Amino acid sequence: MVKHIMKNFLKIMCAAFLVCTAMVKVGAHELQSNRATLVLRDNQHLALSFFVDYTRVLHRVLAPQQSFEEFVLLYAALDQQLFQAQLLTAQRQLQSRTAVVLGSGQSAALNPWVWPDASATHTLLQQRAMQLVIAPADHSHTAQTEIRTETTSSTEGDFSAITLQLPVEFQDVLVVSYRPKQVWVSPGKGLATVQF
Repeated sequence: MVKHIMKNFLKIMCAAFLVCTAMVKVGAHELQSNRATLVLRDNQHLALSFFVDYTRVLHRVLAPQQSFEEFVLLYAALDQQLFQAQLLTAQRQLQSRTAVVLGSGQSAALNPWVWPDASATHTLLQQRAMQLVIAPADHSHTAQTEIRTETTSSTEGDFSAITLQLPVEFQDVLVVSYRPKQVWVSPGKGLATVQF
């Protein structure tokens, strides 16, 4: 009887483990999607961070008529200066297609933009090219690349409701927005209570 119960218990535990493992894989896959994080500080400073598959975005901006594989192989082989010029063109286009529109209908200026380093981006393309040559059937997930920008307002409340316009090359983007709460903790006075 005990042996039968233990056997059933092990079957249930194995099934639960497999379900949990599948859920972790599904969750990890979801994190690969393009996303944007908007953080409003002091009601007048909005920071935007985009996490995207940068090589796919560049493909859609610079050479949408080519297949992704052709684009990667061609741009990975470009001279560094020529690649940098192409990259600057793509960045300008993406910047011009991104907007934060205030409730009043006025656009907020996004500045400065922080883009990934050109040589690091070129290396990323070269790595993708090597993967296409060595293991074309391998569909391993690529790390998301961060792009940052920000905007400020002299009038409190301008960011109470905004419309975010993104480049079509970003495709679907999961947008997460929040206003952080900040609390000072002084040594020797105990921990601050943090509420969520």
